[in-house]
Amino acid sequence: MKSPYSTITQIQTFFDKKGIRAQKKFGQNFLIDQNIVEYIVNIAKPSFTEPDISLAEIGIGLGTLTYPILSLQKQTDLFEIDFAYIQLAKDEILPKFPNATLHEGDALGNLFHIFPKKVFVFGNLPYHLTTEIINTLIIHCQHFKGGIFMVQKEFAERLVKETSSLSVFLSAFCDVKYLKTVHKNCFFPIPKIHSALILLTPKQQKGELNWVPKSNVEVELWSRMLRTLFWGKRKQIQVSLRESPFSDDPKFREALGEALLRSQIPPTKRPEELNREQFLNLGQHLLDILSK
Repeated sequence: MKSPYSTITQIQTFFDKKGIRAQKKFGQNFLIDQNIVEYIVNIAKPSFTEPDISLAEIGIGLGTLTYPILSLQKQTDLFEIDFAYIQLAKDEILPKFPNATLHEGDALGNLFHIFPKKVFVFGNLPYHLTTEIINTLIIHCQHFKGGIFMVQKEFAERLVKETSSLSVFLSAFCDVKYLKTVHKNCFFPIPKIHSALILLTPKQQKGELNWVPKSNVEVELWSRMLRTLFWGKRKQIQVSLRESPFSDDPKFREALGEALLRSQIPPTKRPEELNREQFLNLGQHLLDILSK
């Protein structure tokens, strides 16, 4: 089923009727290209073929993606912060789809509703919250089955092409695939920059043997290690290990130094010179050393 607010004319009519406009503070740029909507749903479908998997959408807006998602007839959690679209959902969407549950307010404060579920997540994410939302999902969703997200093109390219603290952190939990660039003209109002679709697929789904941090302690250790190594932009590892504020604990610093030796990583290397398998191996050694 298609949203009744999927064209510029329909959106403008709705805005005029309600006396509202898209709000920049919420990053509101509404997808109007139905080819992209169909692409998103079709790409995502193979990830939730199991009957007990539920769906979630972060930021439903005018329902451009919400209607097609809910038409899949799966239990779906909807997250929306803007009162205008909360009311729209209550008036027009929820009565049509009994399989939907609406959570009002900041998504980050409400994501706990899906933490225990086997869930696949959709989202057109505001730039300033993209990292925090993705990290929250992969760390706290106990049975996260993946997600497809609309993000800024530059962010997506950094995530898949660069070796950074964030890209390596995510690599322990999931594979990140750059699906396609979405031109800014596919939205209304038109944003200043292009967007991109990325697909997150959990490691557990593919049966990888790589270490995956599970407990809060392991996640924090993995994060601290990466913040230490990437502390100084393009600095040698030995410099960051010595000077980073994240390695001020002598026990941690000594353990990370020992983990580097076991991983056969020269301290004169810079973090961007390492591959992601080396980071994962280093994290496992660090955990083993500190667990003794």
